[in-house]
Amino acid sequence: MTKPGRLLPACLMCLVLMLAACHGGLSRDQIKARSAAERCYKYLRTGRYDRFVGEIAYADQMSPEYRQQMQDLVHESAQRYESEHGKMLSAVAVGDTLMDDLAHIYLQITYADSTSEEIGLPMVCVDGDWKMQ
Repeated sequence: MTKPGRLLPACLMCLVLMLAACHGGLSRDQIKARSAAERCYKYLRTGRYDRFVGEIAYADQMSPEYRQQMQDLVHESAQRYESEHGKMLSAVAVGDTLMDDLAHIYLQITYADSTSEEIGLPMVCVDGDWKMQ
């Protein structure tokens, strides 16, 4: 019979291994960069173009006029894709390449007309936060 004192550490070790497997062995930076990319496209998908533009690395250096132009450009692009494919249903990170504070995140975008495409999103880490480049 197994002693209760030995069972708890074994269970904890199994839990740690299962959690690591859930992330597929991704590093903390990979998880953060992928999450940031998915968040950017969530803003795009939900029409929060101001938030999407705010995720650009140099957004705080944009003049208000330029920032508005960027929002309008993103809005027009989103409308064009929606007219061609229907609404964007999801954007899921499916891969990445990281080197120091630079990343290229691959997102699988799925649209309402059942089409999907894989895009690459260049990202940069600025003060610990991953932003679009």
